[in-house]
Amino acid sequence: MENLDFIKSEMLTHVPFNTHKDPKSILVINGGKRIQRELEKYDTHREIIHIDGFDTIDQLQTLGAKKFDIAIVSTPEFTNSREFWIELTKLLDQDAVVSIEMSNLFVKPEQAKEELKLAGAIYPIVMPYRYEKAANEHIITSEYLMLASRKYHPTADINLQRADLTDGFAYYNSEVAVANFAVPSLIYRDYMGIIKR
Repeated sequence: MENLDFIKSEMLTHVPFNTHKDPKSILVINGGKRIQRELEKYDTHREIIHIDGFDTIDQLQTLGAKKFDIAIVSTPEFTNSREFWIELTKLLDQDAVVSIEMSNLFVKPEQAKEELKLAGAIYPIVMPYRYEKAANEHIITSEYLMLASRKYHPTADINLQRADLTDGFAYYNSEVAVANFAVPSLIYRDYMGIIKR
């Protein structure tokens, strides 16, 4: 089975980066070198802080009064943690955009709903989006990420020039970014009021 981890890194990074109008400061949680490489494709930001390890919430609390424009969370470990969302939100600018791994809408619907509700209690825009995780000759496996925002909408506010004129993407482009937010009717009905567009 072919590993497509580069797709997750691109979608976690470039969707929020090209949704926010002017991203200058970025917080990366458990993103490592893959996310760093994706962020290096831009020259508009001033600051990137990485947090990795087991004491993530404690590390967030030590950042004090910093305000980030984007938070990229490359783990599903905290998606259903109220304490994490509270501590993360304290560090974010009012217009910040968050991308985070979440449960699969089809495979773990009840868990996915709880994660969306938790983020939705803080953010008026909470939307799942899909990415391809792995492939073999017969099957493509997809998983889900979540975008949360108080202001910017990932399909209405996408910066097309930045999204399509930045070099080095293997998967991401503006059309893929918008298309991966589409959900089938059965999901849309089942998640009515939970997915916040």
